[in-house]
Amino acid sequence: MNIAIISGELSGDLIGGALAEELKRLVPNVELWGIGSSAMQGAGVELLADSAAWGTISFTETIHIVPKMLCQIGPMLKAEIVKRKPDVLVLIDFGAFNVRAARYAKRIGLKVCYYFPPGSWRRTGRRGAGLASITDVLAAPFPWAAERYKSLGANAIYVGHPLLERVKSRMTRDEFAAQFGMDPTKPIIGMLPGSRRQEVSHLMPTLLEAAKLLYRSVPEAQFVVGVAPSISSEEMARYLTDQPDLRDRLSDIWHEVALETGTRLVEPLARTAGKLTAQRSRILVTNNGVMLPEAALREEMEARRHSEHLRARAEHTMPPTVLAKGLTYEVMAHSDVLLTCSGTATLEASVFGTPMVILYRGSKLMELEYNLRGLKKKIKWIGLPNILADRTVAPELIQNDATPEAIAAHALKLLNDIETRQAAKVGLAEVRAAMGTPGASARTAQIVVDLARENSHT
Repeated sequence: MNIAIISGELSGDLIGGALAEELKRLVPNVELWGIGSSAMQGAGVELLADSAAWGTISFTETIHIVPKMLCQIGPMLKAEIVKRKPDVLVLIDFGAFNVRAARYAKRIGLKVCYYFPPGSWRRTGRRGAGLASITDVLAAPFPWAAERYKSLGANAIYVGHPLLERVKSRMTRDEFAAQFGMDPTKPIIGMLPGSRRQEVSHLMPTLLEAAKLLYRSVPEAQFVVGVAPSISSEEMARYLTDQPDLRDRLSDIWHEVALETGTRLVEPLARTAGKLTAQRSRILVTNNGVMLPEAALREEMEARRHSEHLRARAEHTMPPTVLAKGLTYEVMAHSDVLLTCSGTATLEASVFGTPMVILYRGSKLMELEYNLRGLKKKIKWIGLPNILADRTVAPELIQNDATPEAIAAHALKLLNDIETRQAAKVGLAEVRAAMGTPGASARTAQIVVDLARENSHT
């Protein structure tokens, strides 16, 4: 049996990898090949191209990879399809590329299964009506998606969402907290800046400023950053170490102090005063000629240093923050509130029912695109939980609205307001229920195998 699997972004690769494992379980000697990344390759799929770099955020970033996809990857895939003649071509999301592949495959008489068809979140409308004529079966993640595609003439089957198979926590809150020296009884605020470098660069500085504001309001709060496998811990740590350091600003406190009277004390002056008097308690002479007992002056200086420390702590110092590399699901499961980039992570967090603030920040060029295309008016929601619930279950802050002050305000409300927190949890539970039951990969694998066997009998 010969099966081709074509996926695009990271989420599609993970779905394809899980599907490949189930296909091998059903047909151990199945030949699997296609386009994907590490998850599919790890599951035994021969990759024609690595799609890891295909993950983009907007049209302005997509435009950089379109020429390669259309001029190199597309023709190469067509040639391989003709050469290998797969029993079934399985396509996973990534409509801009995969719809073309489906159209070509049907034109040469191949069986096509579209797993997770594009626009599956839509509840109404005729978008995707053309899929009926270029596919043999659509494996849909949501019940309304299957019904909508059926109404458009497609052979659609509801299989559930494959996220439920992999989104799991393997630690208790106590274990997670102990690993990073946190107190499990105190609030934990998770930050998920994204898995793409450009996402992180645009969002992480804003998240850190929001963390400082939250720390001022909730001094016992602890912060943990979920570092995606695609981002190095060293790279993420630079965002933390680039913050103003209180110790650097106060290290010279005994060398130079400005007093309210305008007097100035420098350490050489103190040494000189010590030489000029034999008193056990030295008298320090200021620039203005005022003589002050050293003990009294140092006491006042210490008080001022403590006051400065508190002010700087509140305004400049980073709160207790740890980096959790490769433990994104644990961060989602054990945080009391999540500050997360938009995308698949929001749906994964919904599985755990963790209240969240959904954020989207991009470059100036992306902001221009957002404004020129009038997306603020056209798009009701960008967060998957809100899209699937068809109402706001998690606050969204986009581009210029995603300020540290706004982020902190929403997070505080989710953390401290019982009604707001409970409403968020109820909404996320509804989203989780809409995803069905675990086993989507196995159900889809059976559909693919049946389609391949049907093909061999014709």
